[in-house]
Amino acid sequence: MHLREIAKQHIETRFVYLNAEKAPFFIKKLAIKVLPTIILFTDGVAEDRIVGFDDLGGEDDFDSIVLARRLVKAKIIDAKNKAEEGRITIKKGKDADDSGEDDY
Repeated sequence: MHLREIAKQHIETRFVYLNAEKAPFFIKKLAIKVLPTIILFTDGVAEDRIVGFDDLGGEDDFDSIVLARRLVKAKIIDAKNKAEEGRITIKKGKDADDSGEDDY
């Protein structure tokens, strides 16, 4: 879901989904051990990878902006706004307080 949202906004980048159960050859070739794994390619070369949820806050309920910022940091997508650049603070959840906890 997150990648679909990001892909709609970043047509400069090709996003490809691969079902791990239906593509064991690629899973072995790319040395994928943990799901989810996102492999970031530039000109056909694997430059970086996001394994599990560690880079995204450690939980599976992260906001899409967290993933977008990670892709910007890896230079896979170009930042389209201040939020993607990381120049503004995004608070997690509807009831976020001003304590600074859960800030991205």
